[in-house]
Amino acid sequence: MNARPPSTRFLKYANRYSIGAVLALSMQIAGAALSLLVSFLLAKLVGASDLGLYFLCVTSIEIFSTVSRLGLENAALKFISIAHNSAEPATVATVYRRCVGIAASSATVMILPAWLILSYAPIGTSQHDEFVALLPVLMVALIPVTMLAVQTESFKAIGRPGTAVFTQTVLPQSIILLLSLFLAWNGIATIHSILAAYTCAFLAAVVLAFLRWRMSIENVWQKAKFSTAVLLRTSLPILIVMSLNLVMAWTDTIVLGMLSTTDQVGIYGIALRISATASFVLIAIGSVVAPQFAALHASGNHAELDALARRSSFWTLVITSPLILIFLAFPAQILGLFGEQFVGGAWSLRLLALSQLIHVSTGQVTSLLIMTGHEKLLRNNMMFSAALNLVGNVLMVPLFGSLGSAMSTAFAVSVMKIISWWIVRQKLRINTVDYLKLFSPT
Repeated sequence: MNARPPSTRFLKYANRYSIGAVLALSMQIAGAALSLLVSFLLAKLVGASDLGLYFLCVTSIEIFSTVSRLGLENAALKFISIAHNSAEPATVATVYRRCVGIAASSATVMILPAWLILSYAPIGTSQHDEFVALLPVLMVALIPVTMLAVQTESFKAIGRPGTAVFTQTVLPQSIILLLSLFLAWNGIATIHSILAAYTCAFLAAVVLAFLRWRMSIENVWQKAKFSTAVLLRTSLPILIVMSLNLVMAWTDTIVLGMLSTTDQVGIYGIALRISATASFVLIAIGSVVAPQFAALHASGNHAELDALARRSSFWTLVITSPLILIFLAFPAQILGLFGEQFVGGAWSLRLLALSQLIHVSTGQVTSLLIMTGHEKLLRNNMMFSAALNLVGNVLMVPLFGSLGSAMSTAFAVSVMKIISWWIVRQKLRINTVDYLKLFSPT
């Protein structure tokens, strides 16, 4: 009997949740495209140096926003999901208000220490004074950015992933783009006015998200007994993992902003955002297969788990490879679209694209570890890789600028994925890159 084609065998794992996953991914791609379009517009309007300041401001907000949330977005996802599935609307409304309220209060308290830290940290080097002058507007943005992340996870918890991603990415980026175009049309597009547009966009997104929440929940002011201590006991440990993600994601930009120039930050930021588009397919397939990993592992069906892991890895690589090859072959031409200043980031884009190749070719190894109960091993791997990235950036940025950041980040990300792949092989006896067995019968 002939084995079914791999595509047919892969599709059988797509279940009724796939529609939501595909919708969420579509929104995510749209949001990323809008973000790239915003970067393109800002590059044309203010140039590499001021664009670098913008990236430093946005990165700073993301860092302090993550700390301010205290992991509450994940607590909201967990407890609202439980209450929603148990048909307890009062608990859904109560947990939402409690999480959003605590996050907003925490962000408010965080404003002063964030202001002091950013004022005295040598961010922006020669343009540090200009960076400090942006802090008043930047601190206003901290509260809505923090709240919006919690609201987003709340939408996911009630089974609306498309709405969640639209609210988190598409909506604010659309408003930023429209406001930036308005500023450009009136000839008043400066780094100050653009950052004000960023703040207004997230304020508007928070208000619109709340209005959408009121349409989704029968009575948002219902009350139920729910312990704040339970929320915090769940959220605070998650903050550690989120902090590790922060170190891994933003070390390059912050170190570059402290040890190099803002134009280098701008060039690197564009290269990083372009290379990141290669990971969308990995996210798409992961949103479908990750729940299946958990189900197959729980049922002890190791053969199917092995097959699904290998096939998802293969199709991710097949679909993503052409885009990565374009990044490798024509980096200067791609960056030249943003302006001649950005062509100098060609090798940065090449290195980041190579790390994306390793990232996608190893497949869903992080999801495999999480869904099969090996979270601590993944956490330890992330701690090592984050430290490696930090040390690498500190050593390489003074020597090579944005290229040094690309070298360090590409190496650290590759090491993290390779170690995760090795752990999966050792603990689960699954080789996600064993494509030769792809056509073997299951």
